[in-house]
Amino acid sequence: MSMNEPVSAAQHAAIKRRLWKACIWSWPAGLVVFGVGFMLFAGFVPPPSPANSAQQIADMFAANRNGIRVGIILALFGSAMLLPFLTVVSAEIRKIEGPNPLLAPMQFGGAVVLVTFFQIIGLAWLLASFRSDIDPDIVRTLNDYCWFVWSMLIATYMIQYICMAIAGFMDMRPHPIWPRWAAYLNLWVAVTGAGGQLAVFFKAGPFAWNGVVGFWLPVLIFMIGMCVTTALLLRRAHYEATHLDPSNSTPAQVTATGAAVSA
Repeated sequence: MSMNEPVSAAQHAAIKRRLWKACIWSWPAGLVVFGVGFMLFAGFVPPPSPANSAQQIADMFAANRNGIRVGIILALFGSAMLLPFLTVVSAEIRKIEGPNPLLAPMQFGGAVVLVTFFQIIGLAWLLASFRSDIDPDIVRTLNDYCWFVWSMLIATYMIQYICMAIAGFMDMRPHPIWPRWAAYLNLWVAVTGAGGQLAVFFKAGPFAWNGVVGFWLPVLIFMIGMCVTTALLLRRAHYEATHLDPSNSTPAQVTATGAAVSA
C-alpha cells in the first residue's frame, strides 16, 4: 500500500485489532521488564527491612549503585507499560456502560495515578543512588517514602478492580468480558490486597512493608488479578475479531445474518 493510497475499512480494522492486542500484551511484557530491573539488577526483592538503620540502607545503595540505577530505569519503562493495558480495560468498561460512562473514567483515573506514582518512586530511588556522599538519613528517608507508596497506594488499584467488578455484573451481553466468577474475583482482588495499608504501623513482622501481608500477599494478588484480566481481554478480542468484525464477513453473509450490521 502506497502512502497516498487510502486505507480501506478492512485495513483500518486490522490495524486496530493489532494495536488492541499489542496494548493487552503490554502488561506481560512490562512485567518481564519490570521484574528483570527491579529484582535482578536493583535487588529490591525481597525488600529491605524497615527496621534497618540509615547506615545499613546507605550501604545497600553504595554496594549496588549502578545495579540500582539500571534496574530502576528498566522498572520505569516496565511500569509505564501498564498504561496501554489499563487503557484497554477502560475501553472495555466503556463498551459495557454505553453513553455517559462513570466506571470507565474512574478506572482510567486510578490507572493514571498508579502509573504516575510508580514513576515518582522510581525517580526517588534514582535520586537516592545519585550521589555517593549523600547523608544516610536522606537515603533512608527516600527509601522509606518509596516503600510506603508501594505498600499504601493499593487504594488506587482497589478502585480499578471495584469498577471492573461492577462492570462485570452490569454486562448483559451473550459473551461478557468478565463472567460472573471473574467479577467476584475482581472484588476479591480489590479487598484482600489492602493489608499493605498497615505497613505504617509496623517495622517488623507480617504487616511491615517486607512482610507477608504488607508485601508478598498484595503483590501476588495483584499479579493474579492482572493475569486473569489479560486472559479475558485476549479472549474477548478474539471473540470480537471472529464474530463481530464486519471485515471478516462477506457482503452476502452480512446481508443474510445482519450480525455484522448489528455489531
